[in-house]
Amino acid sequence: MKAHRSPALPLLAALLCVVCGPFAGRGNVAAAQAAGAANPAVPDRIFTNGKVLTVDEEFSVAEAIAVAGERVLAVGSDAEILTLADPATETIDLAGRTVVPGRMPHHLHFARAARDWYRHVRLDGVTSRDAALALIAERASVLPDGEWVLVIGGWNFAQFGADALPFTLAELDRTLPDPALYIQEGYRRGFANSAALRAGGIGTGSSYDGPGTLVRDAAGNPTGELVGPAMNLVTAAIPDVPAEVWNASLDAAIADMHGMGLTGVYDVGGNGVTPQYYDALRRAADAGDLTMRVFYSLNGQHGIGSSADEIVAALSSRTPDLTGLRFAQFGWGETTYPPMRATPWQISAEELANYEAIALTAAEHGWQLHEHSLRDVKVRTLLDVFEAVNAVRPIGDLRWTIAHTNGMSPESIERANALGAVFAAHSSSRLATPEAIARGASTPPFRTIHESGGTWGLGSDATTVASPNPFHNIGWVVSGLSPAGEPILSETVPREAALTAHTRTNAWLLLREDDLGSIEAGKLADFVVLDRDYMSVPEDEIKDLRAVMTVVGGAVVWMATERETSE
Repeated sequence: MKAHRSPALPLLAALLCVVCGPFAGRGNVAAAQAAGAANPAVPDRIFTNGKVLTVDEEFSVAEAIAVAGERVLAVGSDAEILTLADPATETIDLAGRTVVPGRMPHHLHFARAARDWYRHVRLDGVTSRDAALALIAERASVLPDGEWVLVIGGWNFAQFGADALPFTLAELDRTLPDPALYIQEGYRRGFANSAALRAGGIGTGSSYDGPGTLVRDAAGNPTGELVGPAMNLVTAAIPDVPAEVWNASLDAAIADMHGMGLTGVYDVGGNGVTPQYYDALRRAADAGDLTMRVFYSLNGQHGIGSSADEIVAALSSRTPDLTGLRFAQFGWGETTYPPMRATPWQISAEELANYEAIALTAAEHGWQLHEHSLRDVKVRTLLDVFEAVNAVRPIGDLRWTIAHTNGMSPESIERANALGAVFAAHSSSRLATPEAIARGASTPPFRTIHESGGTWGLGSDATTVASPNPFHNIGWVVSGLSPAGEPILSETVPREAALTAHTRTNAWLLLREDDLGSIEAGKLADFVVLDRDYMSVPEDEIKDLRAVMTVVGGAVVWMATERETSE
């Protein structure tokens, strides 16, 4: 059985795999499905000598796991599991390492990121400016000549501590004089080297009247910084990705995310996403080569239009896939209806009536709503609609989801709980600073939701505004610390609650709790072996935990190298 190696697959190899042969992990899915078919009561492989955090209802701990085909056959002590083996059973010694269920963030812009992943440098959690620039130069060294290098979000300058100053054009040109380099800090602003500025037609004499700002120095020369919509001057020049390279980039994204301990994602579209972004995923799924479980939402980015009539027609004529376990579309969101994204918050009576018609149609046809909500004023209006629909068609079984949850009041939380609505809380504000918090920037009320008895799952909103690494997400809600080590979250929760939210509860949010989310007999064998014990490492070190092995459907889809395992 082959598996991906290394947490950051060499990008040049990913590009060349379209020429040199199959990607290292392909075939695992089909092999796991076929294995054990003759006698499913005998395990194909057993994992022994571990600390298995099952994250079942009791949060019980076991020593060993037996796997037959794609599913867990049994969980128990080493002695119990070893008695199930026959001479053909493969035994894997976990060497005392901790095992957790596979993580499945319920809100991640995966398809959008996968297209250009081979160009990306992730600075999530990198606390040294010099180290960040070195990673950029390293990525350029393995890319074909002329390829762009991109840093698209998930970081901020505050994580560099005393070096928290904007990048200068001279600095970027020293790091990478060629090829083009573009660095984006969330959705706020971007920084380009001279090669990228030239590609965007930006020179000393360039004029730009907005929107946004092309920042200039005292002499009128562009500094490389672009604020707001001015970023489009450069991003519009980034070359398209050919289909065969897109396939390889998807493979690289999956390998890296398996290396983070992700076994599934819920993709909610994102700015600029079109149906084409899902073609690479569908090609892999149809071929049986998709090792990441990808659940995704229906929305206006799937070519159905954004008017209320078009949305109602789409929800009425399509059926949510509530059973697929590898690649399935079942929800509606996160942009459910454009007027619901108004900033500042305002919505007309006509638009609100349209939204209620959309919500009622979704309820009648079994769609889960996944609504982007960052302000309590919007949440209160949203709950008015949910309550009106609930009076016609009860929505508790649909698990309608309030995503992000920043700034939600206890009153709104209680109203949502009464409806059976659920919360998809995200770590995107992990990049806030104490100063931003003092100015009123809001964070999700994790502890209030948890102590209210509300059902909440944990995600990131990666990759532009947050890190996709689940250890970063979990570490933040347990420790309350920013990447720079500053306390910015007061509503922390116990580590058991955080791990449950990122595994078992997320499976429930995805309506797949019978198959995913915990390590229990009968469920799919998705789990991750860690380099250290999640339950005993200091809270401020949870963010630094790493995967040693990732298993999806009984198949080892990713393994760290020997050097990485011993570090």
